[in-house]
Amino acid sequence: MTSSHEPFDDSTKTFYRKFFEDCGMVVETEREVFFRGRKIDLVVTCTDNNKLQNTVFSHFRQINAIELKGIHDPLTVIDYNRIMMRAWGLGALKEESEENDELGENTDTDDAPSDDNQLSPLPSKRTLTIVCVTKPIKILKQLKDEFKFFKIDEGIYYCEDRLPQWIICPSELALVEKNYPLLPLARGEKLKQFTSLCFREGLTDYLRLIMDIGLYTDPNVILQKILEVTQMKVKIRDDTRLCLDHFFRDMPEEMWKLPTFKEVMAENQSLWELRGVRQGVQKTLIRQLRHKFAPIPDSVVQKIEATYDLAQLDNWLDQVIAADSLANTGLVSH
Repeated sequence: MTSSHEPFDDSTKTFYRKFFEDCGMVVETEREVFFRGRKIDLVVTCTDNNKLQNTVFSHFRQINAIELKGIHDPLTVIDYNRIMMRAWGLGALKEESEENDELGENTDTDDAPSDDNQLSPLPSKRTLTIVCVTKPIKILKQLKDEFKFFKIDEGIYYCEDRLPQWIICPSELALVEKNYPLLPLARGEKLKQFTSLCFREGLTDYLRLIMDIGLYTDPNVILQKILEVTQMKVKIRDDTRLCLDHFFRDMPEEMWKLPTFKEVMAENQSLWELRGVRQGVQKTLIRQLRHKFAPIPDSVVQKIEATYDLAQLDNWLDQVIAADSLANTGLVSH
């Protein structure tokens, strides 16, 4: 189960619930299997998975348990055992079987007719998918003889058990369309590549998820790409522009952690400070002129305000202090 302090959980569950519902699936979040709040993040009921064939979820069967593991919630051996316990427990929650058990009827016989239209509690009809932002090295490598996961594609690992199991690591997935639904959970270079792709192609749904969770999984990558996109020669859709606007409004403190942004702001800060000094000298010069030689022609005031050379302004100020007439200040053309 993910940490209660990690926003990854609610954001991702909301996104993927909508994703599967848009594909016509029945989705349940926080399915409680046993006591003590042992819950599965998402349970997807799929009687026709044709709509998922060209996606990273093409392995789905009838009943699919999905567990989401964020950066602060790595998949440990203990977590894995608990997840397996919950996945197996799905087969014990068939309401019809429970009702028949209460009536003392035995429906678990070899002669009982099977109905393909009814969701089966059999393990062969279920899948377990664990999506891990942080790759579970111990389970996949150090204890591979014990857990028997083997790699079937980039970032995708499979265990041939009675209950089919999949571990997917988004940061290793290929940058192809079928993997788009899970690439927002990637980190590092893969997240950079996918974020750039989303900006280029206007994939606003994925950009929203990237901004929701990417600022916690890999904030520097997100900020770098957002700064870069302001100079990219691409067409940004209006809804994408709104996402960027919301980001800059909601997360200003994160931008200061980005070296490029800090350099730009430092340069601008120097310019602002220089501008402030220049304006201060201009005001002092005009005030001294009016004090000693009032009235001052508007042309002299305009000349001072139009001068950006700080050394020239300082020189005029020295001359005003020493001069006994406006003509001797060097500000009046002869």
